[in-house]
Amino acid sequence: MHGKRVITFMPQSPAQNDVPLVVDLDGTLIETDLLWETLARVLRRNPLMIFCILFWWVRGRAFLKQRLGRRVRLEPQALPYHGKFLAWLRGQKAAGRTIVLATAADLQMARPVADYVGIFADVLASDGRTNLRGPNKLKVLLEKFGERGFDYAGNSSTDLAVWRGARKAIVVNASRSVQKQAAEFAEIGIKFCEANSSLATLKHFLMELFVSSGYLLAVAAGLLLAAAFPKCNFAGGAWIAPGLMIFAAQRMSGGDAFRTGLVAGLSFWLVSLYWLLEIPYRWHSIPLGPGLGWLALSFVLALFSGAWVWLTRRERSGAMDFWAGRLLWALAGAASWVALEMLRARVLGGFPFNFLGASQCKLIPLVQIASCTGIYGISFLVAWTSLAFYSAARLIFSRPNSRFAWEPEIFPPLLVVVCIFAFGEVSLKTPAPTEKTLRVALVQPAIPQTLIWDENENSNRFQQLLQLSETVLTNKVDLLVWPESAVPELTDATYAAITGLVRAHHVWLIFDADDVEPATNNENEYSVFNAAFFIPPGGGYPEIYHKQKLVMFGEYVPFTWLPFVKWFTPITGSYTPGKSAAEFQFENPGVTASPLICYEDLFPQLGRRAAAGGADFLVNLTNDGWFGESAEQWQHEEGALFRAVENGVPLVRCCNNGVSCWIDAHGRPGEIFRAKKEDVYGAGTMVFDLPLRKHAPTFYTRHGDWFGWSCVGIALLVAGRKLFRAVAPLP
Repeated sequence: MHGKRVITFMPQSPAQNDVPLVVDLDGTLIETDLLWETLARVLRRNPLMIFCILFWWVRGRAFLKQRLGRRVRLEPQALPYHGKFLAWLRGQKAAGRTIVLATAADLQMARPVADYVGIFADVLASDGRTNLRGPNKLKVLLEKFGERGFDYAGNSSTDLAVWRGARKAIVVNASRSVQKQAAEFAEIGIKFCEANSSLATLKHFLMELFVSSGYLLAVAAGLLLAAAFPKCNFAGGAWIAPGLMIFAAQRMSGGDAFRTGLVAGLSFWLVSLYWLLEIPYRWHSIPLGPGLGWLALSFVLALFSGAWVWLTRRERSGAMDFWAGRLLWALAGAASWVALEMLRARVLGGFPFNFLGASQCKLIPLVQIASCTGIYGISFLVAWTSLAFYSAARLIFSRPNSRFAWEPEIFPPLLVVVCIFAFGEVSLKTPAPTEKTLRVALVQPAIPQTLIWDENENSNRFQQLLQLSETVLTNKVDLLVWPESAVPELTDATYAAITGLVRAHHVWLIFDADDVEPATNNENEYSVFNAAFFIPPGGGYPEIYHKQKLVMFGEYVPFTWLPFVKWFTPITGSYTPGKSAAEFQFENPGVTASPLICYEDLFPQLGRRAAAGGADFLVNLTNDGWFGESAEQWQHEEGALFRAVENGVPLVRCCNNGVSCWIDAHGRPGEIFRAKKEDVYGAGTMVFDLPLRKHAPTFYTRHGDWFGWSCVGIALLVAGRKLFRAVAPLP
């Protein structure tokens, strides 16, 4: 005879059946725990419920179980029952024994299980106020059945308290330690411990939360995308991750797809922005500001990933059965990715770190297309190719007999990649001749950020800056550059020292400091700017540029009407944003430079604005020392180099602790400062000859984000179509 073995148990004698049998639910009747089952289902539906769950947990386990039960529709038939034990219970029921379910699970969760099993005469459970567990359960059972007036079936150490008052202990799925202790409190009846597994609950929880929900694949996609950026620099991960996000959300509803994308985005941003935790700011000795800022920013940025998966998830449509329909879907998905990057560069001041296209910065021929489309064209290409790979993979598994069905899916994006590479190779082989060079010296002081607020260190910091400058100016230098925050305070004394330095060495100087001007609407108030100053060799009146993009919580405090916002930052005031780009004119050799401060060199629109006036090169003054010796400096440098490609001009970067360098008009790093071998974070100086060439404005400089705004239009059409279908579904 083949098939499952049928297990039967002989009924007990009538005397034995007179004693009620009380059965625990979690870990006994079922192999897992209803609290963890409901918790997994709630988090699967909405990961953000974790904050509500923590609040409910503070109010007690009974309250937590009740609240979870209200949000989950339990499917008793899907629970993992302990088969052998349940068969024995049915035999006890057939013999006429009274069986009661007594569980710490909430009543609204326990009742459906009892109704489904169909053997219980009564159900005792938690009610939102009392957690029916351990001593609380024993108290209720003693009131109902009396001392030694019941047998009890349980599985864990919390059931030992109940076995103290029971006649017999039925031990189910328990460890050897629990079995031994149970024998000390009650007579041991039958045991069902052959398949004991202490990890069963954890296994079911993780399977439900991560595998069944698609979150595990989403986390993998986020981590793969994070690996595409410094310091891992696995650029190939970017060509896979977007398609993997869609794979994780396949066949999901709109809300589930959004949450899957949110999880992918969270895993990506939490890993890639780990350097925010390096900010040396403590609130009562707790890294509250950096930690909460890291979590909050990662969550806000993850919303963009959630929105993209919602926009791009494949719907059941006849058009997807055709190659043209799948091609249009992939193109629309890539356009949606670009549209969300456009939005990310602008909302709340913008945060343009780690655009998808920035991960391909080392593929120099490929990135030359940025001179036409901006960095968004590369992001589009990578996202499109990834979605094409996803479509190809689906065809391979759905049509295993069609050996070459996948080829038309990946042919269009790969053909475009080849053409762009060819375009890039031609551009690189036909550079314009160098007309003149500018000898530039950069000073990287590597000032620890813990000294920024120490006024006693201002003099020492400034003297160190002057000493490094004197050392490097022993060479013949045309331009000296200091990074952001290098000058502690621009007083009459420091300004006199600065002008004395440039006169003595007959050198132009670009440096960063605060600039103060009377407010336009009130002469008694002043506006403070983060400014770049350009001092000529004669020490005359400087040209000044005011930073346009301010750092939230670093240079201004948003939402000041919320009293707790001040916990996130040590600053007490706010800078005023500048309104326009500036051009610094070198009278001889007739060169123009346009400055960018801090992370302004990550904004494509600002780079274009700076180059639009005919600048021969861009210069960035930044202070990345806030983030220790982390990946931030490299992420910043790799994103910034696209401003050179987009506008066809070199970019000079002077940083407090890296990456100080210059980048040519094709995005190739010329020289990178290193204090020691492979150390870009230390203090020191570098001198180089910056090649300058006559150039016409690039297509991107002339026309701006035409490609990005076109993708925004496509994404709006996609979103409008989805919303219309949601409101008025097609028959």
